[in-house]
Amino acid sequence: MTKSKDKSEIALKSNSNSVAVSKTISSYFPTTPLNKPTIADDFNELSAINRVTEAFLYNLLSIEYSISPKGGLRQWIKINLSLLLLFGIPILIFVPLATYLMGGFANISGLLENATQLLLMASQNVLKLIGVIIAIGTILYIIFKLLTRRF
Repeated sequence: MTKSKDKSEIALKSNSNSVAVSKTISSYFPTTPLNKPTIADDFNELSAINRVTEAFLYNLLSIEYSISPKGGLRQWIKINLSLLLLFGIPILIFVPLATYLMGGFANISGLLENATQLLLMASQNVLKLIGVIIAIGTILYIIFKLLTRRF
């Protein structure tokens, strides 16, 4: 019983959060009811190009009015254009810059990899040299010890 109650409380909290976000967005982009579109009074006196333009505009406004007479479509378009400007412009500016910098970092990391390999080979050679010196020193030590014992 408590598990279902907890789930319903979580659902209510998440629903209240989405309602709060929607109210905040609506406060920035209020809906304004649309007027029913009408054809211009001097439609017959207009030139052919202006009549085509007026008819096209009337059809667009009629479609918008039939879809959303309360202005919700315009609000949705305004919100999406604002988000596009808010996120799209910085993305268009920073993504190429970040790509360029990452290419530079890739070159630097390749150079660091080469330097690391060279240092590893140098340290191996130094350790080999130390081993050879110790071996020669040990052999010479043993030889001198044996020579001093005989005499």
